[in-house]
Amino acid sequence: MRDTRKVPCYFCGDLVKIGEIGAYRKVSGWAQVREQGGSNSLAFMSTPEAWAHASCIDREKQVKSGRFKQEETLF
Repeated sequence: MRDTRKVPCYFCGDLVKIGEIGAYRKVSGWAQVREQGGSNSLAFMSTPEAWAHASCIDREKQVKSGRFKQEETLF
């Protein structure tokens, strides 16, 4: 049975369905160093610290790579 809870998105604050395919979860754990680089999986993965929409993650990746102008306001 899929989890039907909803929690605020880390980036936009709108609700994220945490059981929905494509939702992102922020976790920490242990990744083994590999000869090829990267990692296959996390060992002892923590309970999710935060949740986000796929579109919010995509937007943040663009902002951090400099492909998307970040707009900031004082209000």
